[in-house]
Amino acid sequence: MNAIIQQLKRARLAKKLKQSEFGVKLGLPQSHISKIEQGGSDPRLSTVSDMARLLDQELVLVPRSMLPAIRAMLSGDETQKPKWQIDEEEGA
Repeated sequence: MNAIIQQLKRARLAKKLKQSEFGVKLGLPQSHISKIEQGGSDPRLSTVSDMARLLDQELVLVPRSMLPAIRAMLSGDETQKPKWQIDEEEGA
């Protein structure tokens, strides 16, 4: 969960939102936002989802077996082959 929270913090900072401003939008005090971002509070999934949506992010659950392919797509790593391939037409 910590990696997700840190990604959300980076997104908040990129939008130049102060913790207090972000808290107002979420209906939470600034001190609670600070605790979440510092790992001192374990937020509910609904809170993390609300945080993500306010920052134009989306939480997505994927099967663990698909993680290598998804990471390859996101990183642009050409050496990691996805576990799926588009069927090529014969003779093409």
